[in-house]
Amino acid sequence: MQGQKLNKSSIKGQVSDEQQQRISFATIRLLPGNKTVATDQQGNYQFLDLPSGSYTIQISVVGFKKVEQKIVLKESEALSLSFSLKGSQNELKDVAISGKTKATKIKESGYAVNVIETKQYANTNSDINQVLSRSTGVKIREQGGLGSDYTFSINGLSGNHVKFFIDGIPLESYGSGMSFNNIPINIAERIEVYKGVVPPYLGSDALGGAVNIVTNRDRGKSLDVSYSYGSFNTHRTAVSGSYTYPKSGLKVNVNSFYNYSDNSYKMRTYPKANVYLKIPTPDGTDFETLSSAKRFHNDYQSYMGQVELGLADKKWADIAVLGLTYNNVKNERQTGATQEKVYGNVDANSHSVIPSFRYRKNRIFVDGLSATVFANMSISKEVRTDTSSYSSYQWNGKPKEYFPTKGEMGDKSILHYNSNNALVQLNLNYQLSDQHLFNLNYNLNSTTREGYNEIDPYNKTYNKTNRVSKTVVGLNYQQNFFNNKLTNSFFGKYFGFSGRPDANKPTETAAYYGYGLASTYKITEELGIKASYEHAYRLPGLVELYGNGLDVSGNHDLKPENSDNYNLGFFFGKTIGKHRFSADGSVFYRNAKNYIISRPYTNIDGGAYSESQNEGGIKIKGADFELKYTYGDLLSALVNMSYYDAVDREKLEKGTIREKISYGSRTPNEPWLYGNTDVSLGKNNVFGVKGNRLQFNWYMQFVNDYSLSWSKLGDKTTKDYIPAQWIQNIALTYSLKNGRYNITGEARNLTDQIAYDVFKQQKPGRAFFIKLRYNIHSF
Repeated sequence: MQGQKLNKSSIKGQVSDEQQQRISFATIRLLPGNKTVATDQQGNYQFLDLPSGSYTIQISVVGFKKVEQKIVLKESEALSLSFSLKGSQNELKDVAISGKTKATKIKESGYAVNVIETKQYANTNSDINQVLSRSTGVKIREQGGLGSDYTFSINGLSGNHVKFFIDGIPLESYGSGMSFNNIPINIAERIEVYKGVVPPYLGSDALGGAVNIVTNRDRGKSLDVSYSYGSFNTHRTAVSGSYTYPKSGLKVNVNSFYNYSDNSYKMRTYPKANVYLKIPTPDGTDFETLSSAKRFHNDYQSYMGQVELGLADKKWADIAVLGLTYNNVKNERQTGATQEKVYGNVDANSHSVIPSFRYRKNRIFVDGLSATVFANMSISKEVRTDTSSYSSYQWNGKPKEYFPTKGEMGDKSILHYNSNNALVQLNLNYQLSDQHLFNLNYNLNSTTREGYNEIDPYNKTYNKTNRVSKTVVGLNYQQNFFNNKLTNSFFGKYFGFSGRPDANKPTETAAYYGYGLASTYKITEELGIKASYEHAYRLPGLVELYGNGLDVSGNHDLKPENSDNYNLGFFFGKTIGKHRFSADGSVFYRNAKNYIISRPYTNIDGGAYSESQNEGGIKIKGADFELKYTYGDLLSALVNMSYYDAVDREKLEKGTIREKISYGSRTPNEPWLYGNTDVSLGKNNVFGVKGNRLQFNWYMQFVNDYSLSWSKLGDKTTKDYIPAQWIQNIALTYSLKNGRYNITGEARNLTDQIAYDVFKQQKPGRAFFIKLRYNIHSF
């Protein structure tokens, strides 16, 4: 270039839309030289080591008008240049068929990842779990209705093997009131599901994968308010908003939700699954079978309020905010780990207060170095009450035997737990050049719990001080070659563990090291392949080690799990006019050792509980795929299927020459074949009204039959068998003023199928809901 000098300069900045919402994955091209970079998830970009001289910078992204600007770069200048893009009506019509959305860009990374853009579900009554259950390779099983305990599975690894995050922050650091089955979908902008191999920036131990909710916080101006009402006296409301004062940079974010349900759905006798609701005859000499019975002690209530206040777009910080979150949960318990024993007066109530601080700076100390810092302290209190004086209840609502000193789970108890969770997280990114990027993540998470029994405070069984601390450090190096056709990531992880069973026992410590890689290669712009591997660790949690005082018994002898996880996949997308075809699929293999599973038991008083145990070796192999077709904004059809084969590969009983009875059997209580069909049909400007839309959605989920015990031991004639399930849901949404006002009618389990989940707990039958939503992103 004429007039260029050797003194190195740089250009950095941000790309946002007209509402000051940052745009990720925008393409920034610098001419001459044709240097190209993409904005990160915060909309930031930078070019390093540039000679001085004249340049033309071009910004393009699907859905927005292309921007081109000429600049002159001086010697050793660090030029800051940000852009605000205007939406293009023509391009916006093509967003659904172009395939180059944020979700697609992330899916084309080397990781085995599903990305769900939640906009299409925002008007439904769904929570995060219900949307995730439609995703390839994901299976979510709940013990009942709204707010019930659930088990989350990715490619056959479930429960605590999977970790959950909100904006990269571990969900556990927000207290017991934040759970994927009570967070409304309106709060989320997209959901990322990493299968088997977890990127280091999510600083936590995970054996089977991770789920990260990316929220819609930090928008310049936005407001989203919704309310829904439905079957079983279910109420759900959510409010989220953000505002940044342009002159001062003062920023306010608000998020809140409220959930309530009686969860009074019918339990039913179902001979095909060997389920019978039996109660004693009036004379007590025999039993009779009820055809159905309502759940009568199953109320659930939760609410959360979060406020953040701080500054944005300052020289010393892009974002610096203080936050305060409060959540509260009230939960009546109808059953234990299984539905064999019915509770009528067992309750759990909790609340948490969480102060927090977060900070982000794109350029810190030197060009190319950015930092994010997050810290919070969750202060939680929980009370679990079991004082009924009855051994248990029956499905007709009547109590059984009376014992003055007993509760339904054992001796009478009012258990108090005080838990504190402290989290400190640091992320550093350093872009050495357009082709080389380094990331360092440090995560310290410490949990303490103290408990006592109010009725018997001198009983040392409950008066314990438990502590678990985990330190996770991840280092990642990413390289891009051949104009970003080939991307490689190499990473290593350190896991530090410290646990203390109670105040009278010494602290136990241990350290472990993991590593992995992820690569993707674009054969063409439409077709690519990717592969990833990780030697992963998952450290036992506090509840697994020390129990929850209700229906989970602790096991101090648990060892950390480790697994070698392999993924190989492809992605494809083709646009022909308004027609858009896409497909992706993968095969995977997991070789897990010291695998932790949860098993149900019955104690001496007949109470149902579960306990975690190590299994010697579990090997999992399988495959999943997803096919999608869209036609403009009129039609969208999706089908996916997931299969895995998880079997016990440890042949001999420990310390013996006897073959294990479970050798070669599938793991218990895990569905191994399931899929989803999701069809949407919509029309704009219906009834002659401009800016409105009518949308119909039909969603069906299939789960093949499976056994609650090791497959060799399960049989269709026993209680350890769950029949195949086909669940159908429909929804109809009418939107006005380009989506500002919305009303949705929804029917779940439309055909009223009897369906079961974890440990054969019956799920709700047919249910109806209506939802009202107001949504605006500029005011």
